[in-house]
Amino acid sequence: MAPDDGKQMMNPPFEMEYRAVELSGLELGNGAAFRFRWRLPGEEGSGDSDAALAGSIGTLGIISPPILADTGEALEVVSGFRRLAAAREAGLEKIPAFIFDAREEGPAAVLPVWLESSLHGDPLSEIEKITLAARTSAIAGERLPDFLPYLSGIFGRNITADLAGRLAGLAELDGDTREAIHKGRISPGDLLQLGAHPGIDIEAAARLLAGSGLSRSARRETVRGLLRLADRGEDAFGTFAGDYEPDSTPLDEAVRSLTHPHLKEDTAFILRVIEEMELPHGTSIHLPGNLEGGSCTVEIRMRDVDVLRLSLNRLREALEDGLIEEILKVLHGRS
Repeated sequence: MAPDDGKQMMNPPFEMEYRAVELSGLELGNGAAFRFRWRLPGEEGSGDSDAALAGSIGTLGIISPPILADTGEALEVVSGFRRLAAAREAGLEKIPAFIFDAREEGPAAVLPVWLESSLHGDPLSEIEKITLAARTSAIAGERLPDFLPYLSGIFGRNITADLAGRLAGLAELDGDTREAIHKGRISPGDLLQLGAHPGIDIEAAARLLAGSGLSRSARRETVRGLLRLADRGEDAFGTFAGDYEPDSTPLDEAVRSLTHPHLKEDTAFILRVIEEMELPHGTSIHLPGNLEGGSCTVEIRMRDVDVLRLSLNRLREALEDGLIEEILKVLHGRS
């Protein structure tokens, strides 16, 4: 890869002018229409790779010129935000650039180049992908379906117009939440799942998850718990979100205590029932992590026919005696 970490589309579908431009006249902030990077060189929180890029450009200059769009009112940066920010950080005043005349065709004409260029350089974080989806929707307007294949390639999954709109909604969350998404403390999938529930305020849910410090598996289980909590209606989620104090109880435990307050006693009860079945060695019943709404798994290690026959007979007897029904009552949830 070139030292300035820039690649360009070899044959863009439009003519461009090549000339030097003043760095001071270019908008690189979050208000820039085509910016998707969460941080740029020189900004607070930028990393070692940003400093290295600034050092490289300070020594070698910009090797791969950025692409700018001439709107008639200003030059808008399309691709090369990191390079331009690094050049500014390195003290450069002018840089070479390719300039596309967007006065007639509009900025949507350059979207293919912009979306393709996003795949180069440092890998995108989830919030950067979300920002891409939001800004593509805003710029493309009615032409959004034309650019969904690009977004699908960026996300690695099929992106529909509806999903692009829902992802764009995540870009409107507060800065702390977007920072948590950027750092991987919150999954966009979890937020979309929570946001689809009419009884859940997605911003409140995001704040809960952002400060939870949960592992991925614990966070996934907590999301399921919050959905079950919201299913109760009567603003059950809102009440919990308003009353929850993170310093007192971990989020997953607090949610579990509400969605399954009898977990310990029910677990002990099921284990007693399983013990009554007197299953032979090699046959076991595994409990789910969260009993209510879960399912047990029966494991039989088939070593010989006699053990298999005995295991099946004991399970049949447990079914006839109502022991399995007692377990299912717990798994189906208390009324």
